[in-house]
Amino acid sequence: MLPATRVVPKAMLVLGDRPVAQHVVDELRAAGMTRIVLVTGAGGEAIRAHFAGEDDVAFAEQAEPRGLGDAVLAAEAAVDGPFVVALGDALLGAAAVRAAVDAFERRAAAGAVVVEEVPAEAVGRYGIVDPAEPAPAGAGGFVLRDVVEKPAPDAAPSRLAIAGRYVLSPSVFALLRETAPDAGGEVQLTDALRRVDPLVGVHLPAGLRRRDTGTPAGLALAVVEWALAQEDLRAAVVERVDGARHG
Repeated sequence: MLPATRVVPKAMLVLGDRPVAQHVVDELRAAGMTRIVLVTGAGGEAIRAHFAGEDDVAFAEQAEPRGLGDAVLAAEAAVDGPFVVALGDALLGAAAVRAAVDAFERRAAAGAVVVEEVPAEAVGRYGIVDPAEPAPAGAGGFVLRDVVEKPAPDAAPSRLAIAGRYVLSPSVFALLRETAPDAGGEVQLTDALRRVDPLVGVHLPAGLRRRDTGTPAGLALAVVEWALAQEDLRAAVVERVDGARHG
């Protein structure tokens, strides 16, 4: 997202009438979360300033950018039970979090992940799950055999990609501390998830899709979707888009 993120953290880029981080927090609140911990790194001052004074928001700091697993580990002191992990550059909708929590509880699991099917050529951009049983859509979820980080298309166990929402037991913190950094020096959450037992997957609920705000194209599409959802903007957006198509 450079050069935009030289002075503005990615999570604070604006989507419609508020920064992306606010959309994520609003999604979690709508899903029933009553306490939210934001893990910040470089540039975190802007995030802290935006959420200052909100009683249900706390902060933890990742001293260096050492991967998603390390970021989750940074929040350990603020966690006292099962918790949701929500990536700051993905928007799914509150129903996705509720589905993951439901699967976690129904299966008495140690972890649950929301998944969505992606094209074969895209599997190398995601953590891909390996179901240990049939993986139908619907409540309850399905047990996972393994999780593979960014596999080659011909080596991927499925086309079901983790969609940026997790429900985890605090037992994952011990696994993260035991997880060696990868070749790039990052502690990957996926590497710890491979030892979470049982780990279940749940499909993104019907009607929802992952909106990736971590790329210029993804953020642009998310802005358009947001605008189309606004009664006072919808007609103007449709007119502009239709005019561009025929102009």
